[in-house]
Amino acid sequence: MNIARCENIPRAYRLYDIAFRAMRSTRIDRALNFIGGARGIIFALHRVRPYEHKSFNPNLGLEITPEFLDAAIIRTQAHGLAFVSLDEALARISSKDDENFAVLTFDDGYRDTVENALPVLEKHGVPATIFITSGFADRSACPWWLTLEAAIRAVPSIMFPDSNHVLGFATDTIIGKRNAFNAIRALILKRPPHMIQSIIRDIAEQAGLNPAVICDEACLPWQDIAALAKNPLIAIGGHTVSHPVLAYCTAPEAMLELVRSRALTEEHIGKPVRHFAYPNGDPSSAGQREFSMARALGFASALTTRPGLVYADHKKWTTALPRVSLNGFFQSVEQLDTMLTGVPFLLRNLGARLNVS
Repeated sequence: MNIARCENIPRAYRLYDIAFRAMRSTRIDRALNFIGGARGIIFALHRVRPYEHKSFNPNLGLEITPEFLDAAIIRTQAHGLAFVSLDEALARISSKDDENFAVLTFDDGYRDTVENALPVLEKHGVPATIFITSGFADRSACPWWLTLEAAIRAVPSIMFPDSNHVLGFATDTIIGKRNAFNAIRALILKRPPHMIQSIIRDIAEQAGLNPAVICDEACLPWQDIAALAKNPLIAIGGHTVSHPVLAYCTAPEAMLELVRSRALTEEHIGKPVRHFAYPNGDPSSAGQREFSMARALGFASALTTRPGLVYADHKKWTTALPRVSLNGFFQSVEQLDTMLTGVPFLLRNLGARLNVS
């Protein structure tokens, strides 16, 4: 997929692409590999499925093709990185005797993780951690971003039910649909868990849709998750109950999301859940309060989406580990080469190896 010609790519990602191209033109991806003493890299993925061109595809960034996953594994290994489990990665963080590592993680618990990603993982013998949103597994919650996309695609206008007034959006053009999705997404992200599902049910009803059906089509049920947990390549992690932005939850709400999701997941898979991934995971979604919660609950690791490589210093910050996104906006092994140098992240973080504030 040509990022420069894809109309669904946000402007910020187009700028990232220009920056990556500039870095490659200096041959930095050949001159350097894992600068600054990095120990490894943790990749964040969501959906893996064949690419389908859509003029309105606001969730494109959440998916890559099986072919790119295969190519990314091969390319990463060619850089001398060994794919290991999260547990093994934690053991290697401060070790100078082991080779550098790479870790694959998948968020949310989509059906295509089993249908399309797992065959690639088994082909290469690569382990992975799959972070399960327990409410998606039992259908008590839904991936609101998928429901929002489906609703906006289906109707010429949509209303957002605000506590003070109703906001209306024209969705009869592609531009209108994109603008409506971005605006409503921004509003939903700031809502607490109990409000999000109510809002999305209202939006779905406007379009004659059932969020539970959308969830069932996209997400694994507990029975399949339990079977997946028996695969020696797969570890199951926690990802909250309803996928809220934890930073906008009260402390009791946030703690309940972590505790209940782990308890439900352990009950269904019959194994301890040692690892956790923060929904969204950027600095505005998870910070010191959330890092402390995960630490207090005894998670061996908790993963953000703050981009960066993993260094020995992260041994003290295992509940604030960085991840590098493999997403639909950057399906290029050349861009992967540049990311594996660590240079884009050091530049983005103004030279800081740790981004935990």
